Amino acid sequence: MPNPLFVLILENDIADFELITHELDRFGFDGRYERVETEEDFIGRLKEEPDVILADYSLAGFDDLRALEILHEMDLVTPFIVLTGAVREDRVVECMKKGAADYLLKDRIARLGPAVQRALEEGELRGQKLAMEQALLQKNVELEQQYHQAQAASRMKSIFLANMSHELRTPLTAVIGFSELLVDGKVGVLSIEQLDFMEDILANGKHLLGLINDILDLARVESGMMPMRPEPVCLPDLIRESIGSLRVLAAERQVALTSDVQMSAIEVFLDPQKLKQVLLNFLSNALKFTPADGTITVRAQVGEDSLLRLEVQDSGIGIAKEDIGLLFQDFHQLDGGLSKQVQGTGLGLALTKRLVEAQGGKVGVVSIPGKGSTFFADLPCSPDRMKSDLESLLHATLIKPPVIKPPVIKPPVIKPTVIKPAAVPHPVGSAGKI
Repeated sequence: MPNPLFVLILENDIADFELITHELDRFGFDGRYERVETEEDFIGRLKEEPDVILADYSLAGFDDLRALEILHEMDLVTPFIVLTGAVREDRVVECMKKGAADYLLKDRIARLGPAVQRALEEGELRGQKLAMEQALLQKNVELEQQYHQAQAASRMKSIFLANMSHELRTPLTAVIGFSELLVDGKVGVLSIEQLDFMEDILANGKHLLGLINDILDLARVESGMMPMRPEPVCLPDLIRESIGSLRVLAAERQVALTSDVQMSAIEVFLDPQKLKQVLLNFLSNALKFTPADGTITVRAQVGEDSLLRLEVQDSGIGIAKEDIGLLFQDFHQLDGGLSKQVQGTGLGLALTKRLVEAQGGKVGVVSIPGKGSTFFADLPCSPDRMKSDLESLLHATLIKPPVIKPPVIKPPVIKPTVIKPAAVPHPVGSAGKI
């Protein structure tokens, strides 16, 4: 069986108390009714968590407004209904502002049952809303803690990778150096078979060193340990040098490398080493996925807003629309067609994205499957623009994770039942206080 309704009644007149309880029973409530007259008794009964409170507006040394204040002080949301023998509009307004659910006249006692029912329903909605707000607040706290833990773990991972990559690169550099001495014949003549083996060791050592360098650079960017040293750079010269370093590889794969830079001298303010690395990563990626007799074109343009657009367009296999979102993820390679024949770790584009974003820029790609792709990087290339974008980026990284706002639950609109007294009042018992 459900627990009986606990109704706490602030009333100093026994006859009025009995009339109230009789009306509640008549309406159908299975109630447990307790009467209090003093503030001390009221506070004591509140510890038993009543379901609803009915209060005469004025008792000896205690009134409805003080009772409402006590509820607020104790953080209780118990439905509160004021009963009185007369109407005072200023009193009604004040009680409703302080949280009363309703205001009734005692000579219209038949309206008490519906008023209590509405107040209980409204109280239940308020309780549900409060519980949801508390649950969401707790969830926000947990999410914020997890966010900071993930950030700390990511930084530790990046620092670990940077240290580990450094430890691996040092002995590998020695292996490559000694291999070069042997291949060059500086420590003695090798047989044809020995030379073939040493060339394989040297080639694979250089390949492994390149992978370790990529991991090291990625870790440095993520941990904020990679310094940026912007300076004036002649863009056409940098593009020619980058294309020149890959012409032999492009010729082996029968791919044409060209540039389409309209201005003969474009000077930008960027880190030349990082800019060249971005361009080489785009070009290397294009070479991997462009078949024989294909073309790769480099374009560059500086807009009026001091934003450099660097593009690498290829006539390769293209990228499906659903795969574009996966391109710049760490250690991720697309499967399908020519991409299955290409070796790599999937770090090149991820590192490119980090390098560009670390300088306040962004990367992107436009692609048509079967026709080719255009990878681009937008970079602020003036000192003032770079400073502004980096400050915005730093501010964005300091913003806390979004806070989940609790849904707004609107309780039903319940207007207080204020009944004007009849021309000839009919007080009950001695409760007609004016």
